Amino acid sequence: MRADTTVDTIVANGRIVSPSGVVEAAVAVKDGRIVAVADESVLPEAAERIDAQGRYVLPGLVDPHVHLGGGRPLSEIFASETACAAVGGITTVLQYRRSPSTFIDTFPAELETAKTRMLVDTQFHFIISSMEQVEEIPRYAEEFGVTSFKFYMGGYEPGNPIGLVSVNDAVLYAAMEKIRELGPYGWCMVHCEDDSLVCHLTAKVKESGGDDLAAYSASRPDFVEEQDLLRAIWLADLQECPLYVPHTTVGMAVDAAAESRRKGRTVVLETCPHYLALTADDARLAGSGVGKVAPALRNEAHQAELWRGLREGWISTIGSDHVPIPKSGKGIWEEAPGFAGLATMLPVVLTEGVLKGRIAIEKVAETMAYNPARLFGLAPTKGAIQVGADADLVIVDMETEKVVGPDVTQSEFVSAFEGVPLRGWPTLTMRRGDVIYRDGEVLAQPGSGQVVVKPEPDKDKERNWHAA
Repeated sequence: MRADTTVDTIVANGRIVSPSGVVEAAVAVKDGRIVAVADESVLPEAAERIDAQGRYVLPGLVDPHVHLGGGRPLSEIFASETACAAVGGITTVLQYRRSPSTFIDTFPAELETAKTRMLVDTQFHFIISSMEQVEEIPRYAEEFGVTSFKFYMGGYEPGNPIGLVSVNDAVLYAAMEKIRELGPYGWCMVHCEDDSLVCHLTAKVKESGGDDLAAYSASRPDFVEEQDLLRAIWLADLQECPLYVPHTTVGMAVDAAAESRRKGRTVVLETCPHYLALTADDARLAGSGVGKVAPALRNEAHQAELWRGLREGWISTIGSDHVPIPKSGKGIWEEAPGFAGLATMLPVVLTEGVLKGRIAIEKVAETMAYNPARLFGLAPTKGAIQVGADADLVIVDMETEKVVGPDVTQSEFVSAFEGVPLRGWPTLTMRRGDVIYRDGEVLAQPGSGQVVVKPEPDKDKERNWHAA
């Protein structure tokens, strides 16, 4: 770039983080894109200079696992919850949508609402619950650009509080045959819990009188997830279909994915901050349904293996699994599962991971921006601080400690980390060159977020996303 060219913004005096390292540099932004990353002395004049004050500057986070719904109008949820995303340094959310019939009928209205109400950028996964929807997968890809599809292998019995529908192996097997033809961004995503085991064990735990968080976790133990994971890998191998496993909680998944990938199979693991930082015996959560989530919270042994999986690259992404759902205060068995997680995702990983020496800051950029952007067709415009990319940036204060609460998260929905002190909070979030959050204030307006369109799929393109 010529030195006499004027740019819109320079983010100066930052420590720029990428998967390969940290460099001291400034970032020049023009028309919403990054036009230079260099020493400030060689950059042109700018209309605005933002001083990062020697702090880390991360790529805007790409959260691959977000649910936006929960009983309120989508126009409200899309605006309020993506404001929480800005607080947490998240500039792109990949959200799950579901339909009681066909997405052909229901999704267009949701898409229009997203275009007019989101504060951050978005893309979509579909939750598939019937063979009829399986048959329509090619249409969903062609008409809506949606190529990632989630299936609940179990864990939600009929009549569950949030209306999720589990599918049998025939539905999953048939879907894999169609998904494998969708090109490099086609993913079969599986929620790994077994219905029959969960129902059987839940009945036994209830008979014993268990009514706390530990009892809930005992009703859906680690092997309930493990056996479904192995079955999903087996089916995906039979169908030669790429497999993405969200919200991994069990340590054995790390070695299972490693073995599969060494054999040339495409198996991607995602985990979540709450599985990295919370356990089923947490005394703070024991007496309420706040920590109720599916799959359930585990123990420190599983946590240690998840951190190892991140360090070694076998776990490729971290997602919030954000669920904006009111907690009723009822007993553990009546409470709906899930909790808000967008605002706290980054501080939890920085506090429990980077500041405790479990992972390096580069791994944060890799698993929370770079990898999800590549996996789901957002790269090269998302996921990295590089010339030509969208100017999605997060300046992070690693020193200031904040106690999680609604005043910090700016969410009316409860966090599983309520009352927990965390460090590593964004001081500024920039989305496509616009500052959408600064020093506690959300500045973006509803509708300023965009729906991100994948590049035209090249079905012959190799999947070269591997983080390991």
